Amino acid sequence: MALLEQAPSPGTRAAALDRIRASLDSLSPSERRVAERVLADPAQVIALAINEFAALCDVAQPTVSRFSRSVGFPSYVALRLGVAADFAADGAAATGGSTDPFAAVAGGLRSDATASEVAKAVRHASRVEVWASPVFAAAASLLAARLARLDVPASATVVPEYCAQRAAALPTGAVVILLGGAGDEEAWLEPINLARAASARIVYVALRSASRLLKLADMFIPLPGTAAVELTGPLLAETLAELVRDISFYAGPPGPASPWRGWPHRRQLLLSTSGAPIPAILLSQPQPAKTPSLVIFYSYVGARKEELAPPQGAGDYVSPYFVSALLNAGHNVLLPDPPGHGERKWVWQDTNELFRAGLLDEGPDYLEQVTTETPELIDAALALGVVSSPAQIAVAGQSGGGMQTLLKLAADPRIGCAVAVMPICDITLLSSFADLGERRRTIAGGPSPRMGNQLAPRPLLLISGGQDIVAPASHIESFHEGVAPAYRRAGAEDNLRYLRLDDVAHRFDGRQVDAMLEWLDRHLSPTSPASKPRRRTTTKARAAR
Repeated sequence: MALLEQAPSPGTRAAALDRIRASLDSLSPSERRVAERVLADPAQVIALAINEFAALCDVAQPTVSRFSRSVGFPSYVALRLGVAADFAADGAAATGGSTDPFAAVAGGLRSDATASEVAKAVRHASRVEVWASPVFAAAASLLAARLARLDVPASATVVPEYCAQRAAALPTGAVVILLGGAGDEEAWLEPINLARAASARIVYVALRSASRLLKLADMFIPLPGTAAVELTGPLLAETLAELVRDISFYAGPPGPASPWRGWPHRRQLLLSTSGAPIPAILLSQPQPAKTPSLVIFYSYVGARKEELAPPQGAGDYVSPYFVSALLNAGHNVLLPDPPGHGERKWVWQDTNELFRAGLLDEGPDYLEQVTTETPELIDAALALGVVSSPAQIAVAGQSGGGMQTLLKLAADPRIGCAVAVMPICDITLLSSFADLGERRRTIAGGPSPRMGNQLAPRPLLLISGGQDIVAPASHIESFHEGVAPAYRRAGAEDNLRYLRLDDVAHRFDGRQVDAMLEWLDRHLSPTSPASKPRRRTTTKARAAR
């Protein structure tokens, strides 16, 4: 039973004393002696080394280690850290001044480190089964309903015979949550063993644990005994659902789109160009669309278009959250495969290797192709008929997709506006290209402040993270400062904005979505003035930039 693999993070609880109380009946006599000593004076666990604490309990050191594992900690050191974390978290909660006992119970459950791990397992589960004792029937039904609203396939039952039938048909990646009461041990053993045979993860939640069930569980959450079961159960259901929602990255306005389920208005396309067609996915709004608009979205270097569209793809935890937010905001979204990506290469080829060979003059210059194919891509996007003007087309992307966003906005003056989130402004920051900074194609093809005249006056939002080491804020700030003079000369200072989120690394943050949607709402509408016509950027002109 590996319940807590590492120390709780600051502000969370290990619920160490609750675990010990819930496990008393399953401990051997010598382990119970250790448990009673811990419960009598928890501060001694924090203060004493294992040999000192073993002597105090009049047991051997291996007994203390075995006791620590029995109550869900990999070692005595982890137990000490768990008790200390509980003291700190409970002390901080006490200074908050809340006198609501139910709020205290919910707060304890929410801050339980294992509850957070359970929420992660539930979020990514292929299916969740909630099996409950009759006393927890209402809580089980409530939890299953709340999870279903979060696009987690979930169901609940209190009948052990039904559980055995369901366990035999569990898919790979399933999670079983067992809400156990007193006297359930024998009834639940067969279905739990069947679930484990199907490689399901078992979460055991109980006021008082049953020894054999505890040994079969992967994770254990002890329920506090300070409130009636009729209230503790629903509090658990609501709290666990809230934790799942917190890590689900729902962002932007509410709506029918979700990062965790497919969008029904979806078409696989081959965008017509003078060369080979560009494979793409169009996620369109039901007609009539609220606001005619089209956002062309790109993600990290190597991402296939299928990984960008909801539901979440295994290789990308960011893009489906952006795309679902765009859909809920009323935008149509086009997801093309960039050069050297997805269906635009052989399945055995690696995108990084293709780009690297190109930058070494040993193959096609894929970085240049990102730019040169842009005008035909915009022509093909207009031919889809979802918008009538290129001023209603935006380009957006994150990470390597942010780099492509900058290149494409510079390549076609018809594009209405752009949002680059955590853009790679220097491709040599990526380990695959770190040694290619002096190569001709690297210098000519990557983003550069020299783009200013090609970008201005179109609206451009740049977003960075102060903790980002992949796309450092300093590089994005330098790019912003480099193109700002062109915007000033065009009298369009307000069309260039730089947003730095100081506490964010190279990962998703809901504030990125909020800023993106606000920018698009302001600059991408049928009434937005089209940019001043300019000739398209040719390969020759681009090389001279």
